[in-house]
Amino acid sequence: MMDTIIVSLAVTAGIFGLAGVPLRCWQFATGQFRSQIPPYALARATFSLFSLLILVPNALAWTYSLFTAFRDIGCASDCVQAGIASTIAVGLLGCAYVLLEGFLLAARRRRGSLTGGSRQLTRD
Repeated sequence: MMDTIIVSLAVTAGIFGLAGVPLRCWQFATGQFRSQIPPYALARATFSLFSLLILVPNALAWTYSLFTAFRDIGCASDCVQAGIASTIAVGLLGCAYVLLEGFLLAARRRRGSLTGGSRQLTRD
């Protein structure tokens, strides 16, 4: 039962990834995330490195899932298990897309001031 739920979630994320990966590639290419990254040199360098390391496998998984989907459509009645390969490819795309969105969520978050705020500790 748990395996079915995990596979269903991966395939569902892959369906969202079919539209989300080209959108994220376009946002990276146009530099829309540059203003949301902290202005530190180390933060910008790690964002550039890890975005490349995560975005390239996403683009490859997106291409492979489209390739297998078109191949499965071409052999609809001739193949015994038509659709299995494209489902697996979309599930793999979903796993990669969840990693991409998790990376973007972590990279774009803002840290609050360590000394400011309303809850400062004082000693009486």
